[in-house]
Amino acid sequence: MSAVDPIADMFSAIKNAIMRQDDFLYVPSSKMKERILEVLKREGFIKDYEPLKGERYEEELKKMEELARRSPDPKMRRYYKQLVEYKKGTQYPIKIYLKYLDPKKRRSAITNIVRVSKGGKRVYAGVRTMPYVKRGLGIAIVSTDAGVMTDHEARRRRKGGEIIAFVW
Repeated sequence: MSAVDPIADMFSAIKNAIMRQDDFLYVPSSKMKERILEVLKREGFIKDYEPLKGERYEEELKKMEELARRSPDPKMRRYYKQLVEYKKGTQYPIKIYLKYLDPKKRRSAITNIVRVSKGGKRVYAGVRTMPYVKRGLGIAIVSTDAGVMTDHEARRRRKGGEIIAFVW
């Protein structure tokens, strides 16, 4: 994964995991990613997320190592490789549990997730120009001086800020 835009990398990893119909995925950690994941969880787009720090990381690593060794499924080896790769210095992996709307995993709660503000072009919106996503059916994730929140919360609190992504 590239280090140019880690948030876009996380969104790509989520979209790829949804296409593969995975139950969960691992991404490298950052405070901004955790705040974005908290918004996605609160709005019902993902089931949950779990930072794998310290003892919890060791338990997960042991479990994945055993599954990768015993299982013929190549997914398990990929999960184990990611888990080892994302443990760098002070960084730790985050396990994201994806949410599906049917038991066969054909419909995900996330239809699409699009990065709006990028390194080369930052996109800001005031409270009056805050965009509506899919006529209010989706959300815009906004970084304000009061924290990361949805466009609905930003309008209610009368805050503007940087538009990170659109999710529907």
